[in-house]
Formats: sequence, C-alpha cells, structure tokens
Amino acid sequence: MTDKQLVGLAADLDALTEAPAARKGPPCSVGSALTSVDEDTAATLSRILDTPTVSSTAIAEVLNQHGQAVTSYTIARHRRRGAANGCRCAR
Repeated sequence: MTDKQLVGLAADLDALTEAPAARKGPPCSVGSALTSVDEDTAATLSRILDTPTVSSTAIAEVLNQHGQAVTSYTIARHRRRGAANGCRCAR
C-alpha cells in the first residue's frame, strides 16, 4: 500500500466515528428502567450496575420485585455496553 492509500484509509476509518449509529429494535429494558425512575434511584442503579461484586441475577430479582421486567441476561448485556457483544446504551 502506498502512503496516499494509507492516508485515505485512515481518513475513511475516522469518518466512521462521525456517522450517527443506526439504532434498531426496541430500547434496552435496563435503559428504560433507568429513565423511568427518579434521579436518585437511577444513580443508585447505575452505581450497582457498575459494581462487579453484585450479580446480574440479584439486580434482576430486585428490579422485578419493584415492577421492572428485566432479565439477568439483559443486565449482563447492559453491563457490557460499548463492547461488540454488549448493549447499545451509551457507556
């Protein structure tokens, strides 16, 4: 590859980050739960989601007890947001 081709490739790759991401499908149920509760509860839930010693199953059980239909799999996927196999919600 020539230097000119490498510069063009780099520019095209950088352009991918400027394109808005296509959002497909329904919103994440964890993200929906975060937006449906008050600010203090959302902050607490966000902190717990980022605490690796609390299991996804335990979080799902508590959320379900309080009327939020969320599975442990969905919570685990939301915790991986930003990764290729994670949730579409912003990190």
